[in-house]
Amino acid sequence: MKLVSIVITNYNYGRFLGRAIRSCLNQSLGSDKIEILVIDDCSSDNSRVIIQNFEKDVKAIFNSERRGVAYCSNLGIKHSQGMYVMRVDADDYINEKMVDILLLFLDQNPTKAFAYCDHIRVNEMEAREERVYLDNEEALLNHGAGVLFKKSALEAVGLYDEDMRNCEDMVLIKRLAKQGFQGIYVQLPLYRYLRHGVNMTEDKQSRETWRQIAREKIENENW
Repeated sequence: MKLVSIVITNYNYGRFLGRAIRSCLNQSLGSDKIEILVIDDCSSDNSRVIIQNFEKDVKAIFNSERRGVAYCSNLGIKHSQGMYVMRVDADDYINEKMVDILLLFLDQNPTKAFAYCDHIRVNEMEAREERVYLDNEEALLNHGAGVLFKKSALEAVGLYDEDMRNCEDMVLIKRLAKQGFQGIYVQLPLYRYLRHGVNMTEDKQSRETWRQIAREKIENENW
């Protein structure tokens, strides 16, 4: 039985995926307490080869058709053993103490359902570009990866909404709030967000369309 499950969702990010996996394997909390699940969403690049290089250290699931990040996240959660779950995007990576620190804050604040921290935006050479403070709700809703959740809280709201092909984190966080689940903010930059030309969030028009869908969905729901 593991304490924390890290779910890495991947689609055609083979060139970044190894780094993401290694950053999760190198957590100071220890491999005896952490499991890593890699959900590949029918990639057409070299992702399968990269994942197979880590086959002794991760649980891998390969989709036969593309289903989207929300579906992949849920698939990982459903196959996870941990009491806590965190999603990491395949093109990002995390500080070696991230899980340990977020878990400590949750342990010290048992009424909280999730913990989250600041991000550092980096370029493809891993050079630091900007610190992103998640010290307000809007910032959190825009950067939902790297949040350590109590699995029971996710299950209480039905996990991620699989109809959302973007902004799935926004809907999840809002549903948690409506159910009275609160998070705790850790003002440390422990998550590394890679900015590159094909990031989903770089497609501003599509992102805004999905944001509007998310807003309407949340407003019309009676939780």
